[in-house]
Formats: sequence, structure tokens, C-alpha cells
Amino acid sequence: MTEYHNPQQDPGSEKRLLVAFLLVFVMIAVMQLFIRKQQPPTPPEKPAATPLTQGQQSPPPTATASPATTPAAAKTKSTAPKITVKQAAAESEAVLENNDYRVVLTNHGAVAESWVLKGFKDNDGNPLDLVNKTAAPMLGFPLSLFLYDKELEKKVNSALYVATATTAADGTQSVTFEYSDGTVSARKVLRARKNGGKNFVLDVETEVTNNGQRVQAFPQWPSGMGDQSTVTSYTNGKIDWEQDGKIEHKAAVSGSFITGKKYISNGQTVSGPFEWVGTADQYFAAVFMPESPRDTAAITLNNSIDLPRDPKKPDEGPKDKVSVIGVAAGSVNGLTRVRIFAGPKTLDVIEQTQSQPGGPDLRGLTDFGMFSFIARPLFLWLRWTYEHWIPNWGWAIAFLTVVITMALLPLRISSMKSSLKMQKIQPQMKALQEKYKRYSLTDPRRADMQKEMQELYKREGVNPVGGCLPLVLQMPFLFAFYSMLANAIELRQASWVWVRDLSAPDPLHILPVVIIILMFLSQKSMPQAGMDPAQQKILTFMGPVMFGFLSWNTPAGLSVYWAISTLLGYVQQIIINRSALGQQVRKSMERRTTRKK
Repeated sequence: MTEYHNPQQDPGSEKRLLVAFLLVFVMIAVMQLFIRKQQPPTPPEKPAATPLTQGQQSPPPTATASPATTPAAAKTKSTAPKITVKQAAAESEAVLENNDYRVVLTNHGAVAESWVLKGFKDNDGNPLDLVNKTAAPMLGFPLSLFLYDKELEKKVNSALYVATATTAADGTQSVTFEYSDGTVSARKVLRARKNGGKNFVLDVETEVTNNGQRVQAFPQWPSGMGDQSTVTSYTNGKIDWEQDGKIEHKAAVSGSFITGKKYISNGQTVSGPFEWVGTADQYFAAVFMPESPRDTAAITLNNSIDLPRDPKKPDEGPKDKVSVIGVAAGSVNGLTRVRIFAGPKTLDVIEQTQSQPGGPDLRGLTDFGMFSFIARPLFLWLRWTYEHWIPNWGWAIAFLTVVITMALLPLRISSMKSSLKMQKIQPQMKALQEKYKRYSLTDPRRADMQKEMQELYKREGVNPVGGCLPLVLQMPFLFAFYSMLANAIELRQASWVWVRDLSAPDPLHILPVVIIILMFLSQKSMPQAGMDPAQQKILTFMGPVMFGFLSWNTPAGLSVYWAISTLLGYVQQIIINRSALGQQVRKSMERRTTRKK
């Protein structure tokens, strides 16, 4: 994608032009001494424009018309019409409100100092404010402007605007902010339309001029989301966008030490077109939906702040440094018209919010991963179960886990039986390995061992991959279920038994302990075909400990799924072990153990 950077002024251009005029005048004077007829001087040629190439760090095409970059601009500056000074005498507030949100605007910078979502609560039970009270005072409030000229940016974001509020006949509320100091002028128009179902959209129009010429000024959401209060919540911050039908999700840091880490740059300009672009965390998003996608550019924002570990005591105790992700977006032509969605990533809301009339909706904000074609139907099923049958999200998850486990039961039974059969023929396999161990791996006679192995498998009816294949077939369903629960905003602040919030870790850590115990019992009951006893012992203890560690800080909704799934797997393994095949294998293993003694 093409990157743009701030157009740089050329302060020496006027000086070079004066020198050129002086040289021409001298040449004319000299020529008059040698010729009688005066020849008119040839005007200097205009330098040809250099085309932008992919990846070139250059300003947008419209930025080359900046008044400070050419001599003609200097003339425009001197002849620009006088702009009326327009400034407020004191700070004031205005409110835009509908059934879903209440935005409090201040004329100090013409920004949103509060953006409350009705129907949602923060962790303290208060109405949820999407304005991050920790980061916004340091990094900027929503609807502030991003400009490449930082002095100009500071001026328009700290000015006292004149505010005018109106309400149309159809119920549309508007607030117009205007500011001018005689040279620089800024204007913002914000509209909240009447509700038509769930409506978390605000219309925004911005324009900044300098000496009568439009300047690129992009409305921004620079300071994360208001529900971010812990280090973990900040790590969920991303910049999401849809461009030519392709959806991208960029975290502050991605990749690994193997693939190489990639970081979101602060102040990097990314060229459009953009159907939509925004910043989001796990459950909420602020998205810019431009009126003209092809004229839109976006600026990625990535700043760090010191976050107190105890939000209730911000000035006390240790602090952690976290990355705060934001974004700015607007038209490269100077006049920006966008609609801003600021609300929950609830499927029924984002799927009914179109970026433009007839354009794509915002469903791409919810990242269900590579198995989204399974995860989305699973979530719809879970929601239907909650709404029509089991009015508790925790028990609805438990029910779905049981149903999915039973549906995958044939695959799990097939895998368990294959493991038992492999355990049964272990003596014959070891005998073959002993028979051919004196031959090197490159010896042709090693092929005879593989041939005898295949004959043994065929004679005993054993499929060597029979234990793995059913597990592989199960994995998409398990990953999809995991991804679905991790993105379901409906689990936020949903209670179950002793758990107050299924989207947060179990406060008593009962579920992680149950998972450790059940996994240990499952490992003990599961036959380990061909595994060294020392390795088997390590796996029996390390596996449960590892999963217990992972589930310690995992959302309780996922832990409910893991615990019930592990319990059902353990019960199935016990039943298989008590079958005729299981008893036969156990007796065979007991005889081998007695023979060794």
C-alpha cells in the first residue's frame, strides 16, 4: 500500500526565483549593448510532476498544491480574502443523543469528552464510556484532528470553537463548531440521526483551511477504548479495515522471533480505498466509514502510556507500559465526510451497519479466525439456545459442549480404539525393531522391516494413523468453538454459578483446578502406544499443568467449555477401557509387566 507523508515546504524556492529574475535582467542589460533590437526573455519552464510509485514515501497528489510550496502560492497568500475571526469566549458543552448513545461534546477543541453507550456497563457497574479516561488526556480525545503540520494541529485541537446546535424536523440533531483566527479556520459538523433500530453511527464533516487553502486534517480516535483498564485488555487492541473486499486485522505487535515481529507505526499514512477503517478491542470498536472510499487515507496511531495496575488508585503503586492503538481517517482532498460507528461488536449490530449505501457491512470487525465458517453458525446456535431455551450463557455453553462432544463421539471412539489396537501389537512391533536394529537407516534391508510392519497392521486390522486422523477432523470444531467464545460480547458481565463475568477469568480459579485434575486422570487412563515410560510420565504430568496454566487467566466461558469437554472425554475413555478390546489390551499389558519382573 502506498504511504504518504507530510508535504514539506521548500523555503528556498522564492529566493531561487528572485536570483533567476536578477540574472535575466542582467542578461537583458548586457544584450542591449550588443544588439539594437530587444528580444523578450523566455519564461522559465515549470518542472514536470514526478509520478508516485507504489511504496514511495510521498504526499497525496492534492498535497502538492500546498500554498507554501510554490511561488504562485505566495501570491495567493497575499491576495487571499480576509477571513472573519470567530472564537468563543469561554468553554461550553453540547450533547448529541439517541436511544443507543449519548455524546458530550466540548467546544474546547470540538472533541468528544464522553461517549456513553446506553445498555452497557463498565466493570464498576457505571454506564460504559468509550472515551478512555486514562489515555485521552495524554493522547487526544475522539474527534480531534490529525494534521501533518503539528503546530497547526495543536492550534485547531486547543482552540475555543463557536458551537451552534440545531434539531431538524425529522429528529436529527446537529452541532456545528467553527473557529478562525483570521488566517486559519476550522469547521466541524456532527449529526446524530433518529433511531431506526440499533444505531451507533454519528455523521462527521470536517474542514481546515490555512490562508484560504484546504489542509489535510483527518478526524481521529487516538486513545483506545473506554473499557480498557488492564494490560490484557490493551493487548487486544487492533486496527481493522476493509479494502477492496479484503479485511485486515493489525495488532500493535504481530509475528514472533521466528517470523519476525511487526509493529504498527505511529503516524504512518496508508492509502485507500477504504470501505471502512477503525480501531477496536475485544468487544468494542470505533470505525470510520467514508463517503468517498477512493479519496480516503488512514493514519495508524501507536503510542505508549504508563498504566497503573490498580485503576482505582492511579497515582499509587507500580505501573506497566502499554501500547495504545488508534486511527485517523479522512479525505486527501481536505473536505472530509465520514460516518463514525462507535459501539459494540455485536453480530446483529455490525451486520446491519453498512459502510456506505449498498456497500459492505461491518461484520469483518469480529475475527472468528480461519474457521469462521464454523464459528459463526456455532455462535448463532448458542445465542438461539440462550434466547429460547436456557436463559443463562454459562449453562448454554455447557449444553452446546455436550451436544458437540456427542456429535464428535464416533470420531473420538475411533481414535481411542486405534490407540488400543496399537497398544495391543506393541510386542510384535518391538520384536521387528529388535530384528532390524543392527542395520543402518540407509541399508536396503530396512525396507523389509517396513514391509513386515505393514503386513502386521493388515493382519491385526490396525490403521497406524487411525488414532490421529479422528483428532485432526475434530480440531476445526474445537478451534471454532474456542474462537467463537473468545469474541462473543454477550459473555461480557454474564454470570454463571459463582462466576460473575464469563468474559473474565474465574475469580476463585476453581475451573482451572478442575481442568488440571480431569486432564491428569484422562492422561492416566489413556493408552500410550509405543511411548517410553519416562516420556509417558512427563506427558502425564506436564500436559495437565500446561493446560491449567493456560486456563488460569482464560475467560471463564472458555474454561466452562474446556472443563466439560475434558470430563466427557475422560468418561468416554473409561467406557472404552472397560470394553472387550480394552480389557484384552489391559490383560496383555499386565502379562508383559509380569514377564519383565
